[in-house]
Amino acid sequence: MMVELREMTPKDFESYFCDKLERYTEVLAENVHEVGEAPSVQAERQLNNLLPEGLATPHHHLYTVQVEGQLAGYVWVKMEVEKKSAFLYEIYLVDAYCGRGIGTEVMKQLEAFLQDKEISYFKLHVFGSNTGARKLYEELGFHVAGVNMLKTLNHDPNVL
Repeated sequence: MMVELREMTPKDFESYFCDKLERYTEVLAENVHEVGEAPSVQAERQLNNLLPEGLATPHHHLYTVQVEGQLAGYVWVKMEVEKKSAFLYEIYLVDAYCGRGIGTEVMKQLEAFLQDKEISYFKLHVFGSNTGARKLYEELGFHVAGVNMLKTLNHDPNVL
């Protein structure tokens, strides 16, 4: 199976951003435990802050994942060459492509790309509830660098 990372075109980015906004809103709704702005507002604000120039935002690299010519997902990574560091904002695969080794192949291709750029540290964040992604990252040699913890104090159903 041929897995390829292709730099996003402006049209790809437009589709990606809309899709990402919807998916990120859902993730925030499930995982953010503070009272405040609506998840959709928070998601849009954060994504616009991270990518103020869209596809042209410096240091950010956005790719489509292609499997035998078909769109299978997206990858978003930020590289800071002077710090020899990269941060994976997202690897996303369409459901039909999950569980087929494609995520592993994408991560291996990313690692090779980053090593060619003399990047020494590859970082990412994964929500604790995302056991599939955590398993993949651990199998690829990532280790826990910190842990966020939460304890619910108020069980009032009217409080988020």
